[in-house]
Amino acid sequence: MNISVIGLGKLGLPFAFFIASYNNKVLAFDKNPNISRLITKKKNNIVEPELKKYIKKFNKRVEFKNSLEETIKNTDITFLVLPTPSLKNGSFSNKYIEKILIKIAKIIKHEKKKHFINITSTVNPNSCKKIFIPLLEKNGLTNNKDFSIIYNPHFIAQGTTLYNLRKPDVLLIGTDNLESKNKIISLYKKIYKKKKIYKILNLTEAEITKIAINSYITNKISFANYISEISENLNNVNAVNILDAIGQDTRIGKSYLKLGTKFSGPCFPRDNKALAFFSKKIGVKSYLPTSVDKINNLQSNRIIKKIKILKNNFKERINIGILGITYKPDTDIILDSQSYDLIKKIDKKKLKVHRINYYDKYVRRKNYKIGKNKIYSKKSLKQLVNCSDIILIMYNDKEFYKINRIKLKKTKAIVDCWNTINNLKRSFIYSQLGMNN
Repeated sequence: MNISVIGLGKLGLPFAFFIASYNNKVLAFDKNPNISRLITKKKNNIVEPELKKYIKKFNKRVEFKNSLEETIKNTDITFLVLPTPSLKNGSFSNKYIEKILIKIAKIIKHEKKKHFINITSTVNPNSCKKIFIPLLEKNGLTNNKDFSIIYNPHFIAQGTTLYNLRKPDVLLIGTDNLESKNKIISLYKKIYKKKKIYKILNLTEAEITKIAINSYITNKISFANYISEISENLNNVNAVNILDAIGQDTRIGKSYLKLGTKFSGPCFPRDNKALAFFSKKIGVKSYLPTSVDKINNLQSNRIIKKIKILKNNFKERINIGILGITYKPDTDIILDSQSYDLIKKIDKKKLKVHRINYYDKYVRRKNYKIGKNKIYSKKSLKQLVNCSDIILIMYNDKEFYKINRIKLKKTKAIVDCWNTINNLKRSFIYSQLGMNN
């Protein structure tokens, strides 16, 4: 099967090499004509474990093209892995997909063979049937004769993209056409042997399912944070014990039902907002996703409340140290992370904060300005701890466990948002979300 991948960003590039790893020849195209040169010189900026290994091992199976026409003409199925940025109303913008579809239509029009277009990007429900198909038809093509649309988004998280592609819980495929279904299944049969992971739906069902799955997960996270906040307001009550007991019930499960900060990153918040937007659009009240967002937006305030209490242990203006400014390990995405939101909300004057420092090995070491606050990079965990009075653990990373080995010159306070550290030294004043202390 002749395969092309258009859009070589944080998902597209790993996806191209993932498909190639199963003995497929892949033609890859991106609007950046220098992408192949950057990869050859090992200068691609995507922080993703395993990607370098895949590029080194399967680089002969991925051919980078500077011509979209050549890419389409020499393949019969194209995966569009393009950004769909969120708009202010919560919906997704389809502008990048629409632009490329118009160009693809002009190419297909002069070809005699049918072309299968697989939309991998997350889109608003009804996009395929009411926007993409009519757009291609408007540009002179006949649906299910000249082209067929497939909707096949992947459930991945930055930092574990290739692992998620190898071992998905569900392979979601949306199609209204039997030929399209057989086409995509024939490709994936080489990759996935378990029949149970395939979920074949129509186009609109698949579009709703994609954002609904992520929105359900945000429900669990906000519920866990709600229980955590209840525990904080009671004596001798630990949310960790409660959430562990709740998760023991097989109807609920332990996944995502843990102590932590707000949900963040490039998928959960925006998919939740997109579901709320779509439900309103079709006349359904969006109480549930809206309430989940409200609970999520309160989480940074809880951490600030902890800082207010802990700063009373220090006589002078405090230095805050943040462990982790990305939204999770193994990624460099800072925008809209839990730390990003927290830093924006910190009022340095009211909290009497002298300086905000951070340590995160997954980002290029430099100083950032987030909101009104400038934050300063530290080269190591030890350096961050020694120059900070109150330390915030903002995501769970094994390196942070080493904090107990650091020799302290004076007392430090720590807010362990993820319940990662046990048996801290006496010289740490320990605080935890979801625990009255």
